[in-house]
This record gives sequence, C-alpha cells and structure tokens, in this order.
Amino acid sequence: MVQKRRQPAWKTENQRKRSKKIARKRRRAIAYTVRGIMAAVLAVMILLMICGCLYIRDFFRRNENESSTQKADVVRETISGVEEDELDVDLSGEENHMVVLDAGHGGEDGGTVEQAATEKEINLAVVLKLKELLEEQGIRVVLTRDKDIFMKLEERVQIANGEKADLFISIHCNYYEKDSSIYGLECYYCKSGEEGKHYAEKIMETIEESKNIVSRNVKPADYYILKNTTVPAVLVEIGYLSNYNERNQLMSEEYQEKLAGELVKGIVKGMEEKTG
Repeated sequence: MVQKRRQPAWKTENQRKRSKKIARKRRRAIAYTVRGIMAAVLAVMILLMICGCLYIRDFFRRNENESSTQKADVVRETISGVEEDELDVDLSGEENHMVVLDAGHGGEDGGTVEQAATEKEINLAVVLKLKELLEEQGIRVVLTRDKDIFMKLEERVQIANGEKADLFISIHCNYYEKDSSIYGLECYYCKSGEEGKHYAEKIMETIEESKNIVSRNVKPADYYILKNTTVPAVLVEIGYLSNYNERNQLMSEEYQEKLAGELVKGIVKGMEEKTG
C-alpha cells in the first residue's frame, strides 16, 4: 500500500489564503457588475421619466394652443385680405393724408426669433401689404425701411416727424415666454398722445368687429418711438410668436393680407372721423 505524502502545513495554509483571495475577487467583481447594471437601469428610468415629462408638457401645450385658436376662430375660410366693398372710402380728395409705416427691427436686429419665425421678416411683409392697400385708398405712404436693413429708433422717429405724417404706425410681433397660450393683437399709444389713442381705438374697434383677427386691448406705453414722435403714433403688436398657432398664422401670406386689410380699415375709419 502506497502511502500519500502529506503536504507541509505552510503550503496548505497558502492554498487556503489563495482560495479565499480568489473568492473575494470574484465576489467583488460580481458586486461591481450588479452595481453597474443597477446604475444603468436607474439612468434609463430617469431618462424615460424626463422624456415622459417633456412629452406630457408639449402635449398639453399643443392642446392649449389648439383650443385657444378654436375658441377665437381666427381663420375661418380661405380668403385673401378683405372684400373690396369693405374698403370703398376714397380719401384722395383730402390734403395731407399720409402715413409713415415702420417695420420693426431689421438687419442685425432680428427681433424675436422662434423656430422658423423671424419677427423682422414678418413685420416687413405686413408693412408692404399695408402700403399697397393704403395707396389704393388714395393715402400717401412713406416707409422707414422697405428691405432688411438696420435702423436706429431715432432715425425712424425723424422720418415720421420730418414727413409731418397724419399717422405713424410701427408694426411688431409679441412674445410671452411664461405662457404660450396667450395670443392676439394689441395696440399701444403714448400716454400723452390723444390723437394716437384715437387711431389705436379705431384700429382695435375694426379688429373686434371683423372677428377675423383676435384682439386683446389698447394700452398706453412709454416706448421711445411713441413718446418722441410729434405726430399721432401707434405701435401694433400683431400677434404672439410664443403661441404655436398664431406663430404659424403670422408666417402665412394669406393671414398677413387679411391682417393688413383689417388694419387699413381701422386707419381709414380713424381718418374719416377726424376729417368729419
């Protein structure tokens, strides 16, 4: 019978230590792997929660915008501008009927930019349509700018004062970051300018009567171009670029024509009442 040789005690002890060390490493590796998996799962869950919150926010925001537009019924049918018989007043017989139109911003000053909408471009597009319609009514029109150029506020005011215009109208787009459901047209006039207030009120009356454009209100304001003009002056915020539906309407040429037509009716109405 062959007798097995017993290993020295120190070798057995080393093997046990080595086995324990390997076991510890394996347990540590497993623990790290589990932690990594848990961290990855947690990160995915957080990402999904964020995406879900953003989706819900956008969903309700779109619903608010669609609801606001449906209530207002801003655009009812496919028509361009206004009907010809609604603008049948000819003021060409009166002297000095002249309007200075100011397309807000321009050049390096783009105004509000929201997605595909650029305020300076919308302002100019509406002003050019306004010019054409006013001239059809026999009203002389001067533009502060007829292309994409930068102009200082002082230069705009100087043109209005130098021309001794019957009316100075500055066209802008509004924006309200805190509430995208707000929409509609607003008119501003200088606090001390009664004639400017007269035109602002007539423009708003016409907008309200038309039911084609949503109106908000007439307000006094201390804007530079209002308080520094020596002629009747009105600043018109034609709509909110922060509102999804109104932004899309303001970029539409069809809506711009309709908007210009209603503004012209308000201007003509104001001139009629002033001249008797």
